[in-house]
Amino acid sequence: MMTTPDMWFTLYALANKGAIHSDTALTTGDLGSLMNVSQQTASRRIALCVEEGYLLRIHTVDGMLLRITDKGRDELLRVFSNLEVAFAPVQENIVIEGRLVTGLGEGAYYVEAYASRLREALGFKPYLGTLNVKVTDEDSRRAIGRMKNTPPLVLSGFHHEGRTFGDVICYRVKVNNEIEAAVVMAQRTHHSEDILEVVAPVDIRKTLNIDDDAKVTLTVIPLHMAT
Repeated sequence: MMTTPDMWFTLYALANKGAIHSDTALTTGDLGSLMNVSQQTASRRIALCVEEGYLLRIHTVDGMLLRITDKGRDELLRVFSNLEVAFAPVQENIVIEGRLVTGLGEGAYYVEAYASRLREALGFKPYLGTLNVKVTDEDSRRAIGRMKNTPPLVLSGFHHEGRTFGDVICYRVKVNNEIEAAVVMAQRTHHSEDILEVVAPVDIRKTLNIDDDAKVTLTVIPLHMAT
């Protein structure tokens, strides 16, 4: 189920009361007053957010404790990113050029770990591996800086089987003007800053018939233009 405006405004009201960072004590009457709706309407909206996994709710003697979940936080970030795009001035294309290099062999493992989150954020099932592009020229380094100033897609970190997987930032790109993909930037990485990791729904090397040292062009796709 997609988030309705009512659900989003409920999360927004709770975020303003600190519910992203801690358990927040509120009654349905309090929330109704914040959103200018009846207590019954506020109660229904909370129940729906809990049902969809956007909120955690604990009943207490005085009311309830509410906390926005990682899923709810991601939804707020999505709307925030969309608003940033809407307000941002139109700019010329951001194009990054580099050379294809062999990675460290860890791409498949990490893509598989984040696969469901990547699919939800990017709209495609990622191929289990990354394309590694080494940037060497100053124009492309500046283009990376411009890319980082555009609204990203943010994947929240998680814990799995005793391991911690940090947040991942994604920027939509088109590889060689043919394949829609995304540059992924992990909170924890063993790569140097001049190497970009790219995920796509296909094996880019095979699809484009390219090998190490081949020239690769990444054109950044603004979020409001992404399909």
